Amino acid sequence: MLKKFREQIDLIDKKILKLLNQRANIAKDVADYKKKSNNTNIFRPERESQIINSLRSLNNGPLSAEHIHNIYREIISSCLSLETTLNVSYLGPEGTYSEIATNKFFGKSVTKISKDNIFNVFNDVKNNSSDFGVVPVENSNQGSIKSTLDFLIRYKINICGEQNIPIKHCLMSRNKSMKSITKIYAHNQTLLQCDEWISKNLSSAQRLSSDSNAQAALLVKDDNNAACIANEVCSKIYGLNVLARNIHDIKNNTTRFLILGNTHVGSSKNDKTSFLMSLENKAGALSRSLEILAKNKISMTKIESIPTREKNWEYLFLIDISGHISTKKISESLNKISKSAKYFQILGSYPKSID
Repeated sequence: MLKKFREQIDLIDKKILKLLNQRANIAKDVADYKKKSNNTNIFRPERESQIINSLRSLNNGPLSAEHIHNIYREIISSCLSLETTLNVSYLGPEGTYSEIATNKFFGKSVTKISKDNIFNVFNDVKNNSSDFGVVPVENSNQGSIKSTLDFLIRYKINICGEQNIPIKHCLMSRNKSMKSITKIYAHNQTLLQCDEWISKNLSSAQRLSSDSNAQAALLVKDDNNAACIANEVCSKIYGLNVLARNIHDIKNNTTRFLILGNTHVGSSKNDKTSFLMSLENKAGALSRSLEILAKNKISMTKIESIPTREKNWEYLFLIDISGHISTKKISESLNKISKSAKYFQILGSYPKSID
């Protein structure tokens, strides 16, 4: 009986392999057609989002929607690699949540370029050294990453996508015990996310900030008295022992990552638009702008004030809304808002994260 099952699986695998290569050949035909028509926009996040969302909705199991997502992410990524080579910069080193977000959004058939800080990711995209960049922008518990917001204001780079990643922090060290730990390295946001646990379990340890959690892992791999906080993948990459798992204070912990690029993204029919604006310091100025969104039944998913750095106590508002700039009600509403704003900049319209 077991032999029969295996023969059935072998037969199905042969059919899958044939269909995968048929798909790859059509992807190559699409690339050739685009080249002949001078269409250089090979990577289409909105199209990929539509494909994956459609397949997730059609799926009846037993594979979960997440399994289908992961399988087709790699199929699409592999086919795309036959059309072009994408260079993607991310906040490194190897093993960061930014790298996990990069793999989740692009698949593994891209060229990943590790950068030691967020500025260098923005700089790569700005100078076209990379096609895209991946940076953290906010955490569900600790809020926004200020450096990312600052660079969004300073650089005219589009947001081409977003990816939410569940965060599961581990304490790890070269040492096999917490007893001799005197220093803990992690990104500042991570230290804040684990504040209660550290205070309870390692209250006397010095807390030291790093540019990323994977960089923290690099710093402690040769120090018996140091520990870092990072995802468990780092323990395997850097040869560290996991001393404690899930040490974040709030268990429902997610970080949102932005996909940066120099291209505009079409509508996937399930999109988000981000924009910046500043207003005259007059009573009701903000409420009048937001009223335009409400009248047109446009959902606002985020609003945050950011210091302009040009003048004390003057602020920009970063706003996320549901919908794509190509739709009439979004474009007309934002046009009205821009007319009453001192400053207005659309950061991008892009597919919502597939979680």
